[in-house]
Amino acid sequence: MNVRKRSSAIPLLLLVILAAPLSSAAKTKPNLLLITIDTLRPDRLGCYGSPFLSTPAVDGLAARGVLFTRAFAHTPMTLPSHANILLGVTPPVHGVHDNGHFIVPADRPSLAPHLKSQGYATAAFVGAYPLDARFGLGRGFDVYDDDFGAQNFASRAYVERPAGAVVERAVAWIERQAGPWFAWVHCFDPHVPYAPPEPYLSRFRDRPYDGEVAFVDEALGRLFAALRAGGREAGTVVVFTADHGEALGEHGESTHGYFAYNSTIQVPLVIAAPGLAPRRTDALASHVDIVPTVCELLGVRLPAGLEGVSLVPAAKGGRLADRPFYIESLYPYFSRGWAPLRGVISGGRKFIDSPVPELYDLRKDFSEAADIAATTDLAPFRKTLAAFLVGGGRAGASAAAPPLDAAAREKLRSLGYVTGPTPRPAGPFTARDDIKTLLPFEMKTEEANRLAGEGKLDEAARRLKEILGERDDFDAAYTSLAALYKNSGRLADALAVLDLAREKLPRNYDIFLASVSYLLAAGRHADVVRLFEATDLPQRETDPEIWNSLGVARAGLGDPTGARAAYERALTLDPDYPAARTNLGTLGLILFLKSGDRAELGRAVKEFETAVAIDPRYAPGWNGLGAAAKESGDAARAAVAWEKALELEPGLGPALYNLGVLSLEQGKKERARALLLKYQELFGPRLNQAERDRLEGLLDRTIKQP
Repeated sequence: MNVRKRSSAIPLLLLVILAAPLSSAAKTKPNLLLITIDTLRPDRLGCYGSPFLSTPAVDGLAARGVLFTRAFAHTPMTLPSHANILLGVTPPVHGVHDNGHFIVPADRPSLAPHLKSQGYATAAFVGAYPLDARFGLGRGFDVYDDDFGAQNFASRAYVERPAGAVVERAVAWIERQAGPWFAWVHCFDPHVPYAPPEPYLSRFRDRPYDGEVAFVDEALGRLFAALRAGGREAGTVVVFTADHGEALGEHGESTHGYFAYNSTIQVPLVIAAPGLAPRRTDALASHVDIVPTVCELLGVRLPAGLEGVSLVPAAKGGRLADRPFYIESLYPYFSRGWAPLRGVISGGRKFIDSPVPELYDLRKDFSEAADIAATTDLAPFRKTLAAFLVGGGRAGASAAAPPLDAAAREKLRSLGYVTGPTPRPAGPFTARDDIKTLLPFEMKTEEANRLAGEGKLDEAARRLKEILGERDDFDAAYTSLAALYKNSGRLADALAVLDLAREKLPRNYDIFLASVSYLLAAGRHADVVRLFEATDLPQRETDPEIWNSLGVARAGLGDPTGARAAYERALTLDPDYPAARTNLGTLGLILFLKSGDRAELGRAVKEFETAVAIDPRYAPGWNGLGAAAKESGDAARAAVAWEKALELEPGLGPALYNLGVLSLEQGKKERARALLLKYQELFGPRLNQAERDRLEGLLDRTIKQP
């Protein structure tokens, strides 16, 4: 049939009706943009009535979308929450309960591979290390962008990148897509430490958390503008939420990860999609509802085994059936050995199961000020909770935990997470183990650390000792006091504190690691070996860091065979561990210098090259490569390697000294003098007399005429 020739004979109304299906069929599938903001409280968004700041980008999204006033996370931690969001099931099912110690299982359906099977291009742009691909969320993404910048463990930039950088990468990818796509954008900025860039730092000097939120909103404004400019806004389903909230002092909690009150598990949830009219709804929603909701909005089939329900009926003004929600906070249990905390929201009430149980009527008391557990029969709530744990399929079991290498441990620690894991007691737990009992000591420890950072060392030490006087089994007080002493030059006192800590907490791995680190700093290599041999902790079998430390100790004792075996054991556990590669190269270089065996030199060069290939920003690796190149007779390569080391770490002593000597040998006296003076400034007081004399001799040569 020739429609074009006959169209003039068809009534206009009929033409419109017939044209609609043809137009619809020509359309591509809707796109999906999932935005998760870390640590975001709803009350910091204008669309949720914030009295604190303006958030025009998110408010604009809410103005054209559906805003859920009562949406909840199931856990106040980043990795478990994102597993809930992307898998559509809770931790009792997927087994991920904490950051760093769990891998999202590959045997569970997940949103990215599901949409990929439906013809979607998929990409994720994540803002911080807890969502690194090694923890399992990258499955099904064509692109999983988890580039967090330079490897400097002391720098926030190493484990977090700002929202602007995340959005820039996401926009560039979206603009390249010709067909339907799913993009997940994760911004970490509101998480501690609160350090927004200018002008937000100055504008929110007394409220840096709010400044982080304002900065993220600005970045999201650029993302939404790019969607509009590219003509993609109308054809894109946008889901905006947070992984969890932030306590900001409510209930005695400064940040998150301990309690499961609404301050940390209520989250914003805004959904904008073709066919959804703007509205607000007080229908209860949770993270596991997101997958079934977007599948309905995209018109794709549901993955199997979901726990949540589609929120589309509520988004269109209807009602949802009443159902219970599972909640938990198990970071304190898995990382600290404290009592577990689990609970349910059911029938408008929240039950928190712990050694000291709690119950709140959220319909009358959303801020959870009045605990009614003592006057209520808790048996029905315990039965509902038990059904989640048994019905989940894993019965509260845990997903496989990866070995946490030194880099991973330090990245998570820099974000405020203790990274044990500690051996988990089986119970029974008492009020002494309850988070409500122990968290005040944690807050006092954080305050002491703040005082130490301000240089108030005596006051900080006094407070930490007070904590230990009340709770001589409180791990963080021991490690904080030891760190305070070490950083103030009192290494012997630090080691004495750790000796006491090991007597009280012999199975605590963080205390064991601190002891090894400080003994190495003191040059007590024999004590490191003795401690290693006397401490049979299970983490030794999965942690490359401790084997690397043992290698350093054995090398210091003149045991190259033992040192090499330890380094190789570390690399068996983590082949991409640059410190162990560098130390193995250093060992080979030392053996070459002693024996003249050029095979050792060749092995050293290979290890250094591997180290810097694994991590091009690992300055000690470049320094080692420079030393090996110099011994190989390649002075030009040595100079390039040492310059690179100093570019990455300007105060790296061996590189300063080595490049200074090489520059002097090459007749570059001005360059040599600058390097050697810098070395003298930084390390002169630590040198023995022979080393000082040698350095003075080199400096004299930089000013004397030939």
